[in-house]
Amino acid sequence: MIEVLDIGDRVGTGRYRLHSRFRGAIAFIGHRSGRLVSVVDETKSAGPVNIVVRGLDFDRTGTLAVDSRMIYLDSTAVPFRRRSDSCLGPLHFEPARLCRNLVTLRETLMASAPTRAIVFLLNDGPDAARESSAFESQLTQRLHAGAEQLLAGDLAGAAAMRGLGHGLTPSGDDFLAGYLLGLYAFEKAGCACFARRRQAIGAIAVSRNPFSAALLSCAAEGRSIEPARSLIRALFEDSEAGVVRETRRLAAVGASSGADLATGLYFALKANPEEAET
Repeated sequence: MIEVLDIGDRVGTGRYRLHSRFRGAIAFIGHRSGRLVSVVDETKSAGPVNIVVRGLDFDRTGTLAVDSRMIYLDSTAVPFRRRSDSCLGPLHFEPARLCRNLVTLRETLMASAPTRAIVFLLNDGPDAARESSAFESQLTQRLHAGAEQLLAGDLAGAAAMRGLGHGLTPSGDDFLAGYLLGLYAFEKAGCACFARRRQAIGAIAVSRNPFSAALLSCAAEGRSIEPARSLIRALFEDSEAGVVRETRRLAAVGASSGADLATGLYFALKANPEEAET
């Protein structure tokens, strides 16, 4: 028996075609919308474009359709009650707490991130250990330059990082998603407005990669997978122990995507919220 455990609020109605398969996940593309939806098993995170299911044969399922109350996996109709809210909720901003927790985030990422994660950006300079080839050296330098531009408020950094790196969603795209979520978090804490900057970065970072396109468009709206939302809340409102727990949880997502997103989040929250739009 197939059961829907969660369906994201950016899963559109309509018919979808098979795009790709992974362990415990199937990616579909909308026939008309061209947008990505992922059907995933219960070990994966809830998210804006994810449908979390139990009891599905992922090796045999090949079609998906969605209406207002049902999903259809091949010939099987499965009901769902409601869509989950993937958007960040209101946050309480205490500058001293956030400052302490950002130090904890950085230290935890440096200690626990996967090998290919771009946490080297948290160092003061390029990580020589990554420079094992001319390609890796150039990639490292370009990522550093883009991150520093964004930290300085220069949106050219978004164009520089778009599509850079390894992975199903390239590391630069994961970083930009985290950066966008950080800007939105300041808004939800009531201490800044970055709406125009988020929209501008979202437009710059448009991708033909359907996984990156879904990630970035959702992040520009302040929507994300649940572990990212939990880390943001911990950074603003929890203890350092909570930040360690949620950082490790997000860093475990994907090969390096979660850690790369957390790195972008760090860069956004490291900036001064007083530099907001007027």
